[in-house]
Amino acid sequence: MKHKITALAILSLSSAAYADFSADGEVRYRYEVFDNVNEKYYGANPKTGSSDDSYMLTRIRIGFTYDLTDSLELRASLQDSRVFGWSFDNSDWYSKEFGMVNNPQQDNTEFYETYLRYHDEHYEVKAGRQKIAYGDNRVFGPGEWKNAGKWVWDALKASYKDGENFIDLFYGGTMLHDPDELSTEHRHGYTGGGLYGHYALGKSGAFEPIAAYKLNDEANDMYNKLESYYLGFRLYDEDFHGFFYDTTYIKALGEYTKTDGTTVDIDAQGYHLEGGYRFKPQKLKIGVGYTYASGDDPTTPERETFDGVFGASDKYYGRLNLFSWSNLKDYELFAIYKGLPKTDIKLEYHKFYADEPTNKWKSYTIKDIKSDEYGDEIDLVAVYKYDKVLSLQLGFSYFTAGDYIAEAATKDQYITDDDAYGVFMQIQLKF
Repeated sequence: MKHKITALAILSLSSAAYADFSADGEVRYRYEVFDNVNEKYYGANPKTGSSDDSYMLTRIRIGFTYDLTDSLELRASLQDSRVFGWSFDNSDWYSKEFGMVNNPQQDNTEFYETYLRYHDEHYEVKAGRQKIAYGDNRVFGPGEWKNAGKWVWDALKASYKDGENFIDLFYGGTMLHDPDELSTEHRHGYTGGGLYGHYALGKSGAFEPIAAYKLNDEANDMYNKLESYYLGFRLYDEDFHGFFYDTTYIKALGEYTKTDGTTVDIDAQGYHLEGGYRFKPQKLKIGVGYTYASGDDPTTPERETFDGVFGASDKYYGRLNLFSWSNLKDYELFAIYKGLPKTDIKLEYHKFYADEPTNKWKSYTIKDIKSDEYGDEIDLVAVYKYDKVLSLQLGFSYFTAGDYIAEAATKDQYITDDDAYGVFMQIQLKF
């Protein structure tokens, strides 16, 4: 009898321990095909890489979460992201700004979310490596369409929540992606922080105040120091009597110290506006949008290039990723259809312009260019979610070159006046 009681006690303790422990993972494969464009260059004659790039992206994540107490949680995970068949070498991603490699697609066997988290009904504190994402990811977002992820933070974040309302504060450093170096052995990119709040307005809307700080005070080949401050907001309603709207505005201020030691003021802005109507019986959403990001005017002393803060850009400004939230005017029409079982289909049309044509675009800076019309892009993406584990995506994009590219092709040998397209197929498993 005594042995039975002991065995039962051991079994109970083991069950309790396992109840506090959970494991999870993700496996993602994506095949991408591009013609007349690659990650750095546009046209049929790129300086680096291939003009008809095609490659396989793989990403594996494995993690566990352990509840030390009802309020204290330990999280640890690893990520392995690789590219097969890519026309770029790791050395092609040497960053002049950070003085080391920062590869957006490959980072072999790296620490991912690894943190200690305290939480109760209203408060949360999280310390360690983490994703920081809010709202629609436009201002703060991980940028996870890139295989390695654009923004991963080593940070301290404190949160207060009351029902649907919350306010978060965080401070830390952004991780750089070098496939040959473990992240514990090299420095971060930017030091930064932010504030993000959420105040619910009705059942489907909210007002979200936003503030951020970005610093790199290590002199490099591009500048001696960058110190930016951002203030703004997001206001949206997903269902206002059938209509929807979403607006985000960010003002950027600060100082930019050039390599010659002179300092200029930062004076930039970016905003996004969209609205439309939901046809509920038809499960159809149709809308229009406009995105603006200032570019640098060479006739003024200020630095006016808006840099996108810490946001994701991989699904907002065309799926070919020709553009980001910087030096941009993007006129958009879109439709989202959810009438098929487990399937969402989105069709987008974009017309892109430069705010300042002489400002940087991709890997080019053409100082005497006059035209501002980049071109037009059509994107069609279908997402099929079989269940909580399996999801599939298929996408096609076509870009028609505009007057900017036609003129640029006469001034830069690495640009050709060609149209471009891309196709991707993705399968993802989460467990």
